[in-house]
Amino acid sequence: MSTPIERLVVLMLENRSFDHLLGFLKRDNAAINGLTGTETNPPADDSRPQVQVSDLAGDVGDLDPDPGHDFNDVTIQIFGSLDTAQPADMSGFVGDYARISNNPIHGENIMRCFKPQTLPVLSTLAQQYGVCDRWFSSVPGSTIPNRMFVHGASSAGSVTQDAIVAPFLLHTIFESFGPNTIHTYKIYTSGSSILLANKYLVQHQAKFADYSQFESDALNGNLPAYTFIEPRYDDDDAGNFANSQHPDFPVDRGEGLIADVYNILTKSPRWKSTLLLILYDEHGGIYDHVVPPSVQCSPENAHLPVPSSGPPFNFDFSRLGVRVPAVFVSPCIPAGTVINDRDYEHSSVVATVRKLFCPDTAPLTWREAQAATFENVLSLEGSDIRNDVVNLPPPVVSPGVVDISAAEEHRSPTDLSALIARAMHYSLQQRGIASPVDPSTLTTASQVAAYLRQANQLSLNPPGAQP
Repeated sequence: MSTPIERLVVLMLENRSFDHLLGFLKRDNAAINGLTGTETNPPADDSRPQVQVSDLAGDVGDLDPDPGHDFNDVTIQIFGSLDTAQPADMSGFVGDYARISNNPIHGENIMRCFKPQTLPVLSTLAQQYGVCDRWFSSVPGSTIPNRMFVHGASSAGSVTQDAIVAPFLLHTIFESFGPNTIHTYKIYTSGSSILLANKYLVQHQAKFADYSQFESDALNGNLPAYTFIEPRYDDDDAGNFANSQHPDFPVDRGEGLIADVYNILTKSPRWKSTLLLILYDEHGGIYDHVVPPSVQCSPENAHLPVPSSGPPFNFDFSRLGVRVPAVFVSPCIPAGTVINDRDYEHSSVVATVRKLFCPDTAPLTWREAQAATFENVLSLEGSDIRNDVVNLPPPVVSPGVVDISAAEEHRSPTDLSALIARAMHYSLQQRGIASPVDPSTLTTASQVAAYLRQANQLSLNPPGAQP
């Protein structure tokens, strides 16, 4: 019998594949389905040899411009072309990135992966606790639909980043924490979140907190049953830097966030009954060698919805996206644990949260109803529960690489922060609140950061609201 999970903390970072971050852990643990170092992709230039995977990934510089991770890009990466009738062989990564970067040689950077020594925080936690090498993104596409799946086991029919209405309408697991449940939840943000645009959650603003409050809540034993942590998605005009690990932001800043969350939780009086799941929303167009599985709705779940995407893709959500890193951290998990007993995807978070904390409520979708759950991952109990705290090494910045994250007054916003701003604008409109400005007119990261602060304040304190 495993130790029950009384508190689940999920930290979801950005746009990295399993092989890219953790594939070379296989050198130290053969049980991990990682990299042998012999994996290849066809070159974009036929005069060049097959492109072999390497352990030469750096902190920044490899992945500028941002690799393609829209629906068509991911299809090409998995199948080698847009023809999904042919066998999936994960052969299209180099060609797709060469097209995006307009440089056949630069396209080969997509095969660069980290070795444990250059990604020490995440690698140490994966080695000292549990790593899952069968966790797939939910949609073979971009960030927003995948982040919606981790909250609602659906993307409301969207497979693109252009999701403005879908986040507002999405039914989420948070709605299952109703007045009849004894458990609750909290969402810690660093200034922005697509969840702040959700119709239900904007009516429950007290469930949001700034990440700066996380430490005091944890140390005082006040974390709820379910905690979701958002990274900072962009540099802002107040000197704060992105720590989401989205290419090509420095991965060491995300490593710092991971270490901070871990070190805080280990000091919590509730640590021994807490599970930390470190997860990535999608692969970001970066190489992975494992073919994503298909999923089919079983007859008994046919009454549960997962809206199809409609034209132009007409996607029925019967294929998962590319594999992403997933690391389970708890004193009830032995060092060296490899979790690969079944296929997991982001709907597994929704299904597990419901099973643990809202067991008397119904699944939202057939993807949730069929998703593998991880409630039994805490395998140690009683006197076997670990008392050690792992001393994490400091994050590594690649030598000689210029830090591109320094705030620049005129730097363009990331696509995600701009889209979150548009989603907030739509949400305010639907509630009859005048937006301070049309976010489509904003051109710099600092302007978008300022807009998001204003929009969040309006959402929290709409004009005419009773004090």
